[in-house]
Amino acid sequence: MIAAIGNITYLLDAVKGTATVTKSIVPYSGDVVVPSAVEYGSAEYAVVEILDGAFAGCLELKSVVIGDSVESIGIGAFEGCGMLASVSFGVGLHVIGMEAFKGCLSLRQLMLPKGVLVIGKGAFMGCTALENVYLPDNLVDIEPSLFDGCSSLQRISIGSMVETIGEYAFCGCSSLECVGFPEGLLSIEGWAFRDCTALRSVQLPKGVAAVKKGAFWGCSSLEKFVLPEAANMLDQGVLAGCTSLREVSLHQGVLSIGYGAFYNCSSIESVTIPAAVVSVGEQAFRSCRALKELRVMCDAAPMCSADIADADVYSRTLLLVKPGLVGEYGFARIWEKFGNVEEV
Repeated sequence: MIAAIGNITYLLDAVKGTATVTKSIVPYSGDVVVPSAVEYGSAEYAVVEILDGAFAGCLELKSVVIGDSVESIGIGAFEGCGMLASVSFGVGLHVIGMEAFKGCLSLRQLMLPKGVLVIGKGAFMGCTALENVYLPDNLVDIEPSLFDGCSSLQRISIGSMVETIGEYAFCGCSSLECVGFPEGLLSIEGWAFRDCTALRSVQLPKGVAAVKKGAFWGCSSLEKFVLPEAANMLDQGVLAGCTSLREVSLHQGVLSIGYGAFYNCSSIESVTIPAAVVSVGEQAFRSCRALKELRVMCDAAPMCSADIADADVYSRTLLLVKPGLVGEYGFARIWEKFGNVEEV
């Protein structure tokens, strides 16, 4: 049964005694309060859900207060509410659906209740005014594109139980200066922090086993990067376009350096390739215009299937290898292109 109560339209379930907020014929506007319960006829209904698209495209909606009984906010529930500047969440909220607040251009701050367990993909994508976010401790995964394009986001507090940061989660957060990573973090997926141009440093927990392709691509203010001990490779393009990067630390357990890993890291002057590395990917050091020395600590020349740099790098960079291996590198595929080879 559909009923308009106050300024909100509900679907009422007489059997369960529950109400869900649904789309209204007349778009919602101004300041809206979603109560914990409503009365209709002689019965009371607990408001438990805001349905998919319920407030989507309500261009004059300015603020929403959500009652404590509401447990879930549906897919695209507030998508495209360009004037929505304030949302107060009830303590009973557990689920925020995919793209629920996508494109809410006026939303500045998020204080999510502790009970939130799931926030869907792209839930706050394109919220360009969003500055501060506090994620609840019960959250295990940060879904893909969660804050993609939130260009005003400056700080993010990630809950202590988060294990995975999804693809493009913070892509294009060009004002993001600081990220606090929880100790239990295990994986940073592809392009997660791509083009976070204000990010200067990252301190990743030792247990992070995967920093996937392009994770910090285009972080042009990043000056230092330490690969966690649990990760055994520097993946494809992880640091590409980090034009301010001056210091990188790869631990002794690293086995491979991926395609374009340091592409256009134009400020880095020295890189040490650890002894366990068996392969270096194509274009790994291309456009590293400041690179003065490349230290290769391996007992044999790592495999290269194609050019790892450009002609300028080959001619200018000093290749330092272990004693007795200068001759080997002089005949090894790709490594032979370095004009200056010396023993460490």
